Amino acid sequence: MRIGPLAFTPGAWPTIGAVALIALTVWLGRWQTDRGDEKEALQKLLDARIDAPVVDLAASPGPADVIVYRRVRAKGRWIADAQFFVDNQVFEGRAGFHVITPLRIEGSQHVALVDRGWIERTAAYPRAPDVEVPAGDVLVSGIAALPPKRYLELSTETVQGNVWQNLSIERYRGVTGRDVLPFVVDADVAPPGLTAVRERPDTGIERHREYSLTWYSLAATALVLWVALNLRRAR
Repeated sequence: MRIGPLAFTPGAWPTIGAVALIALTVWLGRWQTDRGDEKEALQKLLDARIDAPVVDLAASPGPADVIVYRRVRAKGRWIADAQFFVDNQVFEGRAGFHVITPLRIEGSQHVALVDRGWIERTAAYPRAPDVEVPAGDVLVSGIAALPPKRYLELSTETVQGNVWQNLSIERYRGVTGRDVLPFVVDADVAPPGLTAVRERPDTGIERHREYSLTWYSLAATALVLWVALNLRRAR
């Protein structure tokens, strides 16, 4: 293709490489944009519901979109052998796990997934640390929350023993066969050795915006370089 005194002669392999790079960076930019939009919407929901009356999970709590970001409480017993860990959770710059323990709710057929807190990785990684699960009745209070709807998975092995790459309620039901409530309870109080999860949806909204701009900029740079490197002075 001739453009004035220049000829545009892109090679096949450089073009394939450029297309792949541009597609990847645009997809990553879109993913970051969607995560930011999701957190922004959830923040508005949190602001509207945080002062609403506490919901007792022994009663029928209703669908997730009604209960999310309401304060909840439940009495019951932990299902110790079903405890699992969500990997790649960062707290104050350190990588670790969220400790998720199912709670069989007293006076109900329901089981709730409770995020009991964050714990740092140990030298045994990728195995999770040992976290004790108390026996007997417990009273749990916290905030009902939804796991992220958009996430990255770098491997097809998303569940390895009691370690999960991400938490998906639907996937948990499919893997375990256990019918759980359609949300996670972020416990107010963490047991010794754990740090209570205080994440709120406004955390990182601007960071997602910055990351999306970075990825889109890389896509634009790749496009410009592909064009520039394939322009030659016509003979």
